[in-house]
Amino acid sequence: MEYAVLLKGLLFVAALFDGIYLGVLVHEMGHALVALLATRQSIALQVGTDDRNVRFSVGRLTAFLGLAGFRYGATQYDRSRESVRVQRWVIAGGPIASLCVTVGLGLSLWRFEPWSWIWVALFAFFVANFRILIVSLWPIEHPSPDGSGAVWLSDGLDFWRVGRH
Repeated sequence: MEYAVLLKGLLFVAALFDGIYLGVLVHEMGHALVALLATRQSIALQVGTDDRNVRFSVGRLTAFLGLAGFRYGATQYDRSRESVRVQRWVIAGGPIASLCVTVGLGLSLWRFEPWSWIWVALFAFFVANFRILIVSLWPIEHPSPDGSGAVWLSDGLDFWRVGRH
């Protein structure tokens, strides 16, 4: 019985890390999807801060997926060419995607017996996506993970600062 608890704890940790990576990918895909729909620009999506990454392109979307710094992501396009309204929709796309996944995972927990193997994995994915949602909405500045001294804005802070400069 004790081994089952230990193994479920290890499953939770592994699923949590996988959930963070997949959650950041879904979050950035939310930004990218809105940008693709609302603009005519090419969009670059990045997950991770590693220069050694997997690169693939589909139409106007180019994705760079790395493992190092997997808690970070960015969706890039030329913001100066778009209206404040479009910029705010693109900014909101990530948290909306994270909210949808978090709600979906939370509702799926009701379908399984608490502390069963699948429930533990789903709960870890839920926690990871909920964390991403909260951090993206909280109006804070993040130091750039590459140590360049640049400052990254959370989606919540970026949303309110767009158009005010």
